Amino acid sequence: MGKKYLSRQMGYFIGGILILILLPKILYIGFFLHIATVILIMAILCLSLNIIFGYTGQLSLAHGGLFGIGGYVYAILSTKLSLNFWIACPIAAIAAGIAGVLIGVPSLRLRGPFFVIVTLGFNIIIVAIIKNLSKLTGGVNGLMGIPGPSSLFTSLINIDFETGFMKYYLILFFFLIVTFIAYRTKKCLVGKCFAAIKEDEDLCKSVGINTMSLKMQSFILSSILAGLSGVLYASYIGMMIPEDASFHIGFDALVYLTVGGIGTLLGSIVGPTLMIILSEIFQVVAEARTLFNGLALVLLIIFMPKGIIGNVLPLLKKKKV
Repeated sequence: MGKKYLSRQMGYFIGGILILILLPKILYIGFFLHIATVILIMAILCLSLNIIFGYTGQLSLAHGGLFGIGGYVYAILSTKLSLNFWIACPIAAIAAGIAGVLIGVPSLRLRGPFFVIVTLGFNIIIVAIIKNLSKLTGGVNGLMGIPGPSSLFTSLINIDFETGFMKYYLILFFFLIVTFIAYRTKKCLVGKCFAAIKEDEDLCKSVGINTMSLKMQSFILSSILAGLSGVLYASYIGMMIPEDASFHIGFDALVYLTVGGIGTLLGSIVGPTLMIILSEIFQVVAEARTLFNGLALVLLIIFMPKGIIGNVLPLLKKKKV
């Protein structure tokens, strides 16, 4: 890989971070900043799905439920137990990770469409539980008045997150952390094993690799990050309803990831950015989001299976010196 290509990559990375940092100064209208914040939350969900699907090759349809578990656990802890954001957030994310263990133990032994169907079934179960535990979750009406992130007090600084600008920067902070985790996971030895499982699981078993253990590690990490995205969503929007834990959330993330490029970090932000902006431009699409996303998924699989980034990066590599 040429030095110019690597330096170009680093330049794009630094430029992208600067754009994200300066974005609130550019987007003077609050609605635009709101859209940018939602895109970052969905990008975190896409990054979580990318770990189990893009890296390890296991297509999970449980991520909508894991997203909802993170959001609902945070909502319950913050509204009913009055825990602040910085305590409730890791607990809720870990709760999603525990749910990932409960889902992964029986389902990761299966392959192909059987794994997909089981994870979809778990998502349906999660929504049913949320609707029936009305005293705890609010039932079909959901939970309202969820508090946002608590202020940070230290001897030197006092940071509050009451404004849309500060909430954006907080979510951007988490997005950068999750991006770093996803990047290091892909580059480390465990990430190489994930990729090997994706290419040929039987071959990995034949050389002594514990594929079940590795798939569980991938799924647990993916679940924790999906739960984190749910926490950020609940704290930002201020409410959670059963639809926020439905299959449609995970399906949207799958479409966004496919649009951007499965297995790529840039695809996890490009996909949701493009699709969410398009849905806002064409409001009729927002009313039929699942239909639009399903159509987009079919067309991409046929004409651009590697997504936008998956087709652009090879072109950039060909220009290396």
